[in-house]
Amino acid sequence: MEFLNPYMLWGLLAVALPVIIHFWYQKKGKQIAWAASQWLIDKTALQHRGIRLDEIPLLLIRCLLVVLLAMLLSRPVLNWFGKDIKKEEAHLVQADHKVVSNFRFEIESALKREEKVIWIGAGLKPLTDIASIPEERSGLASLQRSVNSTANDNTHLNLYLNNSQEISHLPKILIPGTYKLNVVRDSSRKLENPLSGLARKLGKTNINVLIDYRNPDESRTVQAGLEALRVVFKIPFHIDLKIGSRNQYDWIFTDKPITKPNAQTLYVVPEGNMGDKVFENIIQVSDSLRLATSDIVQNGQLPEWLGEMLIEHYDLEENTNPLSGRQLNAAFGRVKPGKGPLSDGLHQWLLLLFLLTLILERWISLNQSISRKYA
Repeated sequence: MEFLNPYMLWGLLAVALPVIIHFWYQKKGKQIAWAASQWLIDKTALQHRGIRLDEIPLLLIRCLLVVLLAMLLSRPVLNWFGKDIKKEEAHLVQADHKVVSNFRFEIESALKREEKVIWIGAGLKPLTDIASIPEERSGLASLQRSVNSTANDNTHLNLYLNNSQEISHLPKILIPGTYKLNVVRDSSRKLENPLSGLARKLGKTNINVLIDYRNPDESRTVQAGLEALRVVFKIPFHIDLKIGSRNQYDWIFTDKPITKPNAQTLYVVPEGNMGDKVFENIIQVSDSLRLATSDIVQNGQLPEWLGEMLIEHYDLEENTNPLSGRQLNAAFGRVKPGKGPLSDGLHQWLLLLFLLTLILERWISLNQSISRKYA
C-alpha cells in the first residue's frame, strides 16, 4: 500500500485527543456522604464538568473516527490487491567504457539471470555482449525516453551512469516504480579543451571570419593565429580578407568603424573605435595586432588569446566536477502511482466506513444523553 498524501498520516497522532479528553473529564472530587444527594441528577454534574467520554465503547469509536479521517486524507493506493506482484528487474546502462568496466560484475550477473539489460539511447538496443559498446552520440539526452520505454510501476530499475555535469543539465528524470542509481566518477578521464569540436558544439559547418585591416601586416598576423587554432583544434575557419557577399560573419577583425554591430558576431577592434559605448560582443585592444606593436604577438600568445576569446564568447567553459549525492538525488525522482480502480474503490469503502462510524457515534452519544436525563 502506498499513499498519495503520506504527510496526512501525521493526523493519526490526533487519536490521542479523545483519550486525553476522556481521562480529563473522568477526574472526580472527593465524595462526601450527604442525605440530599439522591435528589441530584447527572445533568447537574454535566453542566459543571463539561463533556464526558466516560464510556469505553464510545471512546474507541471516536478514536476510530480520527484514524479513518487521517486515512481518507492520505489517499491510500493499493497495488497488491488480490495478488503478490514481484518486481521485474531492469537495467539501463550508459554506453561508456568506464561505466561498463566498473559495473562489469553487476551487468554480467543480470545477463546470467536473463534480466532485461538495455543500452541507454534512442535505439534501445539490448545489451548482449559486454565487450561490444555501441557509439551513442546523444549521450544522456534520451535517458528519459529510455526510462519510459523500459520501466513501469512494477519494475525495479537499475541505472548505470557516469557521474558528470551532463546529468545536471537534463530535466528531472521521473521513474515509475522503484530504482537504484549506480554511478561512477571517471577520475582518469582527461579534460577536453573546450575548443575541440567547436563547430559541432555550435551546430555550424564553418566558422566564418572576416579580417579587414588597413595594414596588411596586421591581417597576416591575425590570419596566422587563426591558422594555428585550425591546425591544433581542427576548427573549420573560413577566412575572408575583405567583405564579400556573406550576410553575416561569426568573427570580425577590423580597424574600421562599426555602425550596426550584430549581437551574434564577435568583434575585435582598436581601443576607442566604439567611443564610450560598451558591448559584450566587442573586444577592444589597446595596440594593433602586429609583431612590432603587440606584446601578445611578440610572446607567441596570440593563438591562446584568440582561443580564450572564443571560449568566453560562446560560453564553452564546462564544469567537470562530479555531482554530489544530493545533486544526484535531486536529478531523479519517482512518479507517484496514479489512481486506479482499486485505489478508487478503497477510497469509497473508507468513506462509507467513516460515515457509518460517525452515525454510530452520534447514536450512542444521543442515547447516553437521554439515559442520563431520565435516569
